[in-house]
Amino acid sequence: MVLLMGVPWIIFVMVVLSISLFYHHHQILVISFILVLLTMALMFIELDCRERMGGQWFLFLGLLCILALFNAILVGLYNYHTHMYHYWAYDEGRIYTNVLPSEPSAAHADAGKMVFASSARVDTSRALGYKAGSTYCVAPILDEVQTNRVEYWAAGIDCCPARGDFACDDAWNPAAKSAVVLVDSDGLFASKREEFLKAVKQARSVFNLIGPVEPLLLRWVVDPQQIQDDCWSGAVACMVSFIFIYFLLSIITGTFLHLWSKRVVSTQSITTP
Repeated sequence: MVLLMGVPWIIFVMVVLSISLFYHHHQILVISFILVLLTMALMFIELDCRERMGGQWFLFLGLLCILALFNAILVGLYNYHTHMYHYWAYDEGRIYTNVLPSEPSAAHADAGKMVFASSARVDTSRALGYKAGSTYCVAPILDEVQTNRVEYWAAGIDCCPARGDFACDDAWNPAAKSAVVLVDSDGLFASKREEFLKAVKQARSVFNLIGPVEPLLLRWVVDPQQIQDDCWSGAVACMVSFIFIYFLLSIITGTFLHLWSKRVVSTQSITTP
């Protein structure tokens, strides 16, 4: 019973941790590790087929290990793409300081975090919300000398009406002069960038603005490092929560299968002449 509860849970923990923490830099190593665990699970099933032990212990153990692998891969990838991918994007991107809103956004295409000059502001009066299921909100980042050319856009989801207001992140905080680049999905989830670009295109048309075809989309915040730290905290909270939940499920499942297998063995003993 301890094996039925413990081994699948340990596999779940190891796979979730390996994908969440190491997949970004060591994809081949993580995939190889998962394949080794899958091979081990199949070996348990093979041992049961050879009937080297009474009952169906190895069959149940193998199936539980495969189930743990499948669930761990789902949880690990979700955690990686939701939290750790963003964390690494901010950590590995360049940090630019004293950026003027009039500077070409192409010069900062590799940015992760940006600190703007004190004259920079989010022009909430020319914000726009583009409705496509969620509301994709954009507002130009300008300074006193700019009129209608916008290189950088503050962006967020479901934090603005259709026109003329913008409450995403710290847009209304006068102390906010920094930003993190809006990180898009790398394939697992649907891309939101195209929806934001549609919002930018519509805002240009409505407010008679011009700018590059591919502007830099940003989250306007007081402390960019805090946003990166929040990604790490979110990843840790996600791992701890799912590991604890799976521990409880493993106890329930392991106990049930142990009792079931024990009952099967007892029935076979009675019916055997």
